[in-house]
Amino acid sequence: MVRNDWLRLLQSDQTGIVRFAFPGYPQPEAEIRLYNPRAVCSVHGDKGCEHTTAAYFALYQRFASLSEWLAEWRQSATQTAAPSRTAEKTPEAWREVFDQLTGTFPSIGDNVPFHMISSAVTLYRQQVREAEPLEQEWKPLFRLYSGLFGLRAVTAGAPAGGFSIGYDRWQYGRLLDQLTDGIRDELKLLSTSRRLFAADPFYHDLEELIRTLTLSAENAQGRWLSVYREMWESLFSGSDARQRELGTLRRMNEEGEKPPALRLMTAYLEVLSGVPATGLDAPLSENDLPLFPSYLDMASSLAENGHADEARNLLMSLVPQIGNYMESVSFLDQRTAAGRLADLCRETDVPDETAADILFRCGSAAEAEYAEFLLSRDHYREWAAYHHLNRSSLERIERTGLKTMIDEAPMEAIFLMNVHVEEQIAQKSRQNYREAVRILKKMKRAAKKAGRAEWWSGYVGALRRRHQRLRALMEELEKGGLLS
Repeated sequence: MVRNDWLRLLQSDQTGIVRFAFPGYPQPEAEIRLYNPRAVCSVHGDKGCEHTTAAYFALYQRFASLSEWLAEWRQSATQTAAPSRTAEKTPEAWREVFDQLTGTFPSIGDNVPFHMISSAVTLYRQQVREAEPLEQEWKPLFRLYSGLFGLRAVTAGAPAGGFSIGYDRWQYGRLLDQLTDGIRDELKLLSTSRRLFAADPFYHDLEELIRTLTLSAENAQGRWLSVYREMWESLFSGSDARQRELGTLRRMNEEGEKPPALRLMTAYLEVLSGVPATGLDAPLSENDLPLFPSYLDMASSLAENGHADEARNLLMSLVPQIGNYMESVSFLDQRTAAGRLADLCRETDVPDETAADILFRCGSAAEAEYAEFLLSRDHYREWAAYHHLNRSSLERIERTGLKTMIDEAPMEAIFLMNVHVEEQIAQKSRQNYREAVRILKKMKRAAKKAGRAEWWSGYVGALRRRHQRLRALMEELEKGGLLS
């Protein structure tokens, strides 16, 4: 049906619903809901049939070759994991098995829908269960390998530009969390269990494996760094292993290899080995932006463990790239980063000027933190100027310290609120007039606090003369007791 072009596209919209019609009587229709994912046929329902399969194939061939996929699928059908290979109990045999299993993951460019990744993971997990060793004591180690290779396959196959459907993006994040949590569970089990003497080659292999996977990761670099760190904190606790790894990382630095993750990996091992972390004062480059949250993790860890100077040096190295990072992520991620930067400024005792510069670079994401910082330093005029500059809404102003301003710098608060009074009056609706009266009452209280009753009377008189033709406004001012 697909090759003969029998399908006719009926609907395709932003919600991820695609409908096809087929020849025949009564005319069958197939609907695919990419956000579920779910396919329904008007004849056979949601049980799966030739119509829904053809609809999936028709979608697939719009961005990839159906012939190539069919050839790969036929080849993969003959490549099943051989349990005898896992029974060999060697790192090389296990790596071969997992390379074979993850080799069937789709590689279809930037437009891969999530349901294809999800289907590949489901098949992978099923094959892993079938290839799992029978001996109970070997299962946690085998599952750790399967988790690492699965995470590599999923992150390597992710769309470079993200998912076009928000639900797919959320589902992909959940899948990464599930894979990472599975790795953590096996690490916890292995770190609290008796270590098998026969498993020593696997532990040595894991040292090299996690290093290679982390350094070579192109996507989800921060997630790989967290896995690397947790493995060296819980699984490789011996000083000999840590010194060996640290020596390897330092040699890579000396040889001029500069993968983005190498600097942080070296710092992690130095801290775990009890030696001062080095290279933290070097400024970040734009290639390091995906690891910005990981650098914040490192700085927070240093500060919590009493290494304030090292944490401060690392924080200062982040400053030039704060603006670029904020522009590259969602507002939710911006808010998270701004809050963490504000915490680091407090924990590392950076100078006031430096803290102000850091928070100012965060833009509107650090509005609350920056306003709190200015008020804590009694910089009331700067607080008002900041909100003037950003044209902050009254809601934001009230949320970030207007009450404190009325108590401590009432006239600065009055001048700021006056802007919003004029904006409300300019809307010329009774609802806006009521909001203007609410703001004016705050201004009246601030004027009383400042001992400027005469000035307030003159202000209200001028406001009344300027807008005397706005009868609804005059009525609201009268109701609010502002004209008496």
